[in-house]
Amino acid sequence: MIAYRPTRERHREVRSREGKQLDSLTGLRIFAAVWVMLLHFRDVTQTETWEFPLIDRFILHGQYGVDLFFVLSGFILSHVYFEQFKARPTWSNFRSFITFRFARLYPIHLATFLIMAALFFGEIFLSGESSAPSERYSPATFISTLTMTNAWWGVTVTPNLPAWSISAEWFAYLLFPILCLIIARLRVAPLIFLVAGLGLATIWQEVTDHHLIRVMAGFLVGMATYQVSHYSSKLARVPVLGTIIVALIVLWVTLGGPPQLEIGIVLYAVLVLTLASERDWLCRVLSLKAIVYLGEVSYAVYMVHWVVRVAVRAAAEKAGVLESIPPGLVVTAYVTVTMLAAILLYHFVERPGRKRLRRMLTPRETKSPALGTAGQPV
Repeated sequence: MIAYRPTRERHREVRSREGKQLDSLTGLRIFAAVWVMLLHFRDVTQTETWEFPLIDRFILHGQYGVDLFFVLSGFILSHVYFEQFKARPTWSNFRSFITFRFARLYPIHLATFLIMAALFFGEIFLSGESSAPSERYSPATFISTLTMTNAWWGVTVTPNLPAWSISAEWFAYLLFPILCLIIARLRVAPLIFLVAGLGLATIWQEVTDHHLIRVMAGFLVGMATYQVSHYSSKLARVPVLGTIIVALIVLWVTLGGPPQLEIGIVLYAVLVLTLASERDWLCRVLSLKAIVYLGEVSYAVYMVHWVVRVAVRAAAEKAGVLESIPPGLVVTAYVTVTMLAAILLYHFVERPGRKRLRRMLTPRETKSPALGTAGQPV
């Protein structure tokens, strides 16, 4: 039977948990977003690929930055909501949770979708045709993108390419309360989640590249990592461990053949465990106010960088300078415009949109002050 508890008590508990922001993990998010962004900026013209000096092999595998987001998401959601769902789940709790998660994702998702649609139809209006693949702008694609269900069917074709991972995240959010019940009731559940996550990573890489398999691989390992974090105090005795793990991650993607996702997920999990300790040197660096701020903006960076890539490239092409601008200058322009656009979206779309959606979707009798960030998973 579903149990109900007084709403004031419940929201007081949620506010308390969300107030425990993990600054280092928030700061880590900007590096994951930039890793993905540089991968998409690596190809700077229609006829040539500019290799980033010295770090090109690392940039070339920027897609694995998304899996770091998935591990972070499982860990941070557990940090914020696990106590709420482990004992007496209620419909009210679930509705509150899913409302806040939807409000977290949707304003930027909708804004970047609308910008991409405007660029597409604007190009058709001005020139009579579009250089973009038409399947990205079909009615079916619009519906699946707006409902955040495109990745559920294994589809990456969307107007804004990074939006596939938002659809995958949304799927994980819907399963999260049930996963909390399982991990709270089975003593060996963290081990099961870890093994299942690594198994799904292998399946994704060797059998099928379905996006839900990929997101659940990182998400389950992230949830298991949170359970282990209560017993990981020994990691704090090695303050340089975070730096060592980052070096291992770099080696993982730069040496040998194609990186194995299972190895990367384990490295990500250990990194998250390490950064949860304030004694770690890297944790202190990532907790600097400037980096934490960029971490808070990272979702906007991740979602808008493809929009900028399309817009800047189209503008340079229309001006007839696409092939003549030095590649380094083009990348600099991409990054600069992306960061400025992300900051504007964060302050004028993401934050006010999040608050407005929360007010609209939360029942009047259960409304509470806006909650804190606590790392805010992508």
